[in-house]
Amino acid sequence: MNRFSFILLLSLLHGLHLHSQEVNLSLKLQKELPGKFNQFRVDELGSVYVFTSTGQIKKYNANLDSLAVFNDVKRYGQLYSIHAENPLRTILFFKNFNTVVLLDRMMQMVQKIDLRKFNLFQVNAIAPSYDNRLWVFDQQNFKIKKINFDGSLVFESTDLRLVFDEAIHPFKMIEHQGSLYLLDSLTGVYQFDYYGGFKKKFSYPHTLDIESWGNALIGIEKDRIWLKRENELEAKWADVSRQFFNVKQLYFSNQIAYSLDDQKISLYSFNFNTRE
Repeated sequence: MNRFSFILLLSLLHGLHLHSQEVNLSLKLQKELPGKFNQFRVDELGSVYVFTSTGQIKKYNANLDSLAVFNDVKRYGQLYSIHAENPLRTILFFKNFNTVVLLDRMMQMVQKIDLRKFNLFQVNAIAPSYDNRLWVFDQQNFKIKKINFDGSLVFESTDLRLVFDEAIHPFKMIEHQGSLYLLDSLTGVYQFDYYGGFKKKFSYPHTLDIESWGNALIGIEKDRIWLKRENELEAKWADVSRQFFNVKQLYFSNQIAYSLDDQKISLYSFNFNTRE
């Protein structure tokens, strides 16, 4: 995916103000994984999945020891996104060909889903669901759909053109705290329930990426980040340090922070220091 994906981290060095508290983040470099990578994901066990410039998906454990490789990426077209929420199953999305590929924990292909066979000809984004199904946004019909991995439809939302004044074109979907979130970089972030029912819109029209972080939803813009908790009316903001504008991707897990540049992935231990 060629957008500035993220996941909060180094940007916080300039401080984030939460409930009149100043939050500073201290970082300590732990290790690096040299290489030219286009994107990466991290599962809940700390395994790192990287998409290399040579067209491979490589899996490393939390110590960055190589575990497995998937070599047939180019067979399915240009890779759009990697989904590694489930350590036992990696999901690859090839947007240009409306194809989803499922890999097992050893990066062997176990299933290919041609979405076009199920009348899904223009899928903008996908996301794994909590009940082991798949969310898709059908841009052709402007509907959120949940499907099984055999392609059968579980349910679908109403035509969202009847809900919003503007047409939305989300490029990312995630589940977070019992809701489904859609991100459109031109219009903002949209929250839906697990049945595709619209709940609310957050007008952050310049957001480039969103991620779930504990009980907070985090977004990144070009030069600042925002953090939004469910029980808060407004997001909290922080400026992005200019030295990180050339970082291609950031990821923030519970214990380790990851950053991707043109030469490597860096892993940091971190600590939050909060004072009134």
